[in-house]
This record gives sequence, structure tokens and C-alpha cells, in this order.
Amino acid sequence: MTECGGSYNHDGKPAKPASEAQQLASRFVAAIANLHWRIDYVKFCELLNLEPSEYADQKYSQFQQLAEALNFFDEESLAKMVDAGEGKGGRHSANG
Repeated sequence: MTECGGSYNHDGKPAKPASEAQQLASRFVAAIANLHWRIDYVKFCELLNLEPSEYADQKYSQFQQLAEALNFFDEESLAKMVDAGEGKGGRHSANG
């Protein structure tokens, strides 16, 4: 018996490989989500070499907002934004 590796679409055809932008978006979202799950305020301050302060409070709050906001977009949408931001987005590029 032979196993078939890889991923497939709902129609049984092999899925096309993820673009570089999709891979980047996927890794970034996963890394931020993982960090958000594992880190608390004290560890966040240690990671960024911050002393507990109003500034550190603000940065930690912004980090939490970032982690939550990334859930508003799927990886394909994030990849399109990455490509557009790098000038690779075709007709919807950030440059017009």
C-alpha cells in the first residue's frame, strides 16, 4: 500500500504550492499566536528589554491587539497585502 503525501483541493486535484508571501504570512500569524498564548506581561518586558512602565503597558496592549487583529484576515488575504506592499500585487498594488 502506498500513501500519497501532500495536500489536495476539494476536487481531488493537488493544491498549488503556497506562494512565498503565503508562507511568510502563515509563519508570522502562527508565531505571533504562539507567542501570545505563551507570554505574559513580565516575559514580554524581558523579551523586548523593557522596564515595567506606562510605555511597556502600552506596547504589551498593542501586542495583544496585533495578535487579535491578525485573526480578522485569512492567510490568502494577508499574502495579497504582503505582495502589494512589496510592489508585486498587480493591479491592486499599493503604488496604484
